[in-house]
Amino acid sequence: MKQMKLKFLGTGAATACPLPFCNCQICKDARKFGGKDFRKRSSILINDDLIIDMGPDFMSASFAHEVDTTKIRYWLQTHSHSDHFDASHLITRIAEYAAENVKPLSLFASSQCIQHMSEQLSREEMGANLVEVEWLRRLNLNVYNVNHGEEFICGSYAITALNSGHDVNGGSYFYLVNNGPHRLFYGLDADEVTLKEETMDYFSDHNIRLDIIVLDHTYGNNINASGHLNTNKVISIINEMRNRDIIKQDTKIFASHISHEGNLLHDEFVLFSNKNGYDVAFDGLVVEIN
Repeated sequence: MKQMKLKFLGTGAATACPLPFCNCQICKDARKFGGKDFRKRSSILINDDLIIDMGPDFMSASFAHEVDTTKIRYWLQTHSHSDHFDASHLITRIAEYAAENVKPLSLFASSQCIQHMSEQLSREEMGANLVEVEWLRRLNLNVYNVNHGEEFICGSYAITALNSGHDVNGGSYFYLVNNGPHRLFYGLDADEVTLKEETMDYFSDHNIRLDIIVLDHTYGNNINASGHLNTNKVISIINEMRNRDIIKQDTKIFASHISHEGNLLHDEFVLFSNKNGYDVAFDGLVVEIN
């Protein structure tokens, strides 16, 4: 039986935590205590060879958490916002940067997302893009447009992209990752209506039950959430998933994409979340299911 191993490279929202110039209590305490209260921008590694999102903290997180990035062969991009995608990482793959023995990398995303990523790449290196065959050769990169609701094969994984409703014009996706019998749902930067209706209907219609769920928890209590989730919305979504039998008794559920706005320090956050049926991820957390 195949194993699924996850490593959270980052669990922070767009601005990470602490914010550079913020003097709220959470940011002051995060500077003071560090540890699990220090959050890089969100990204996750699956089984050493599949990355979801390659944001600005990708390399520093890899160094901090002992990840060999040269083993990564597959890359799912949720959307092109700057906290999830940093084009400068791609530029380091070309020969002009003295990159040696660069292995092939396959990128999967929506056509809109790839277009926006290509535009960002061209601002990093004049003429560079994700369209022309010559540039893809220089980057040693394969690029695949994937469509909502259609399963595609990515190495040993069967993956389905699902609309997230977060950045409609940018073609933002959630990802359902199957690795043998194991199913991971990566649901960051989530629109509540899309997740509660369209996504859950897909799970119900296809009799999908999840082993691991990673949910957006950008905001805490009493914070208005637009394009993201707050505490009440997360709890409501988890309860709905239980009612629909999408969640099993042993399903692991983690909050990620965590902002300083209204959320608790990590240890307090865990005490609260455990009472409400989920857990809180932290940078460097490793989760394994067999």
